[in-house]
Amino acid sequence: MNVAALMQRARSHQAMVAVVFTREKPGTFDPLTETHSTPTSSSIACKAVQIDGDPDRYEALGLSLITMPTLLVIPNAVGLAANTDAFVRPGDTVWNNVTMTVKDVDPVAPSGSVVSARIVVSA
Repeated sequence: MNVAALMQRARSHQAMVAVVFTREKPGTFDPLTETHSTPTSSSIACKAVQIDGDPDRYEALGLSLITMPTLLVIPNAVGLAANTDAFVRPGDTVWNNVTMTVKDVDPVAPSGSVVSARIVVSA
């Protein structure tokens, strides 16, 4: 099923829910003072719905199709560059009242900006 069909299915059959992906970045180490700078965090607000995962992708990445849901995610912001720190990178989110960690991000970005993404998460 192509992405447009998945997005249409998500919008028409199931309500997408608000989800926020949060990423903590450790501070950088300064060898002269032997200290770390203050850690930072960033978050990206999105809408998401759980969809069927791709068994071939799960197998290739060594992920568990049974315990790691795939979310179809649509970011609230426009212009987020795919495969950069501007969009979701490994970090955390809450799904079904459980804190989950991002394991895989497969963005759809026809012009380089993310329109949607399939994101695999794990508890």
